[in-house]
Amino acid sequence: MTTSRYIARLMGPVMLIIGIGMIMGMLTEGDAYSSLLKEFIGSRALIFITGTLALVAGLAVVNAHNLWVPDWRVIVTILGWLLIVRGISNLVFPGTVQTLGDRMIASHGGILAGAAVTIVLGAILSIMGYEDLWNTGTRRHSSARASSSRKRSAKRPRRK
Repeated sequence: MTTSRYIARLMGPVMLIIGIGMIMGMLTEGDAYSSLLKEFIGSRALIFITGTLALVAGLAVVNAHNLWVPDWRVIVTILGWLLIVRGISNLVFPGTVQTLGDRMIASHGGILAGAAVTIVLGAILSIMGYEDLWNTGTRRHSSARASSSRKRSAKRPRRK
């Protein structure tokens, strides 16, 4: 398995679940979910911890996968660099991060748009990350069927 697929298998499902969780939170809890986000963005300690984690994750991705190619794998690299930028901005400019977060939370459309983008990226990464696994299972199943039909045909003598 390539590094691209390995990272996509990690990032894809996490992003997909986060995006689904954001939409489900907005649809089922509404204002309660928005107040949760306001509490989060109001805490500079959480912004600092999130920045540290984002910086570490971004550096790990970029160090393992700094690949600029014209296919889906560039998404992994771009997300790694965005994590680095996010981490640095959270650590260096926490007040600005709070202001931007407050603006985004004030608009339910902003949360839903962010969730939609997260779901799309998570789905793309999940599909591309697990594609070879699904194809291997299909090939294994079809090759087993083909070998069993060969065994059956080998037992029967041909008629002339």
